[in-house]
Amino acid sequence: MDRNAFIEKIKGKLNELDNEFDQLQVKADQASEDVRHKWESRKLELKEKRQELAARLDEVRNDSNARWEDVKASVEKTWDSTLEGLKDIKNNLLK
Repeated sequence: MDRNAFIEKIKGKLNELDNEFDQLQVKADQASEDVRHKWESRKLELKEKRQELAARLDEVRNDSNARWEDVKASVEKTWDSTLEGLKDIKNNLLK
């Protein structure tokens, strides 16, 4: 995958992530107080990961070709970690 295709892929994933956050927020708003509290705690963690992913995307846009593969691997690792956090929230908090 070339750099531009990868950038577009990650931009799409960031949009998906934002949509997931919105959907989970709606579910949390309708849940018990305990679930809402847990969601707020986890949401902050996931938003930090989302910001990290966005920062890495900027690196991909701006770094030289020599670092492209390293930055790409870092972005993918951050995405996987963020996705795992989302899955955990979906499975454990907002059933």
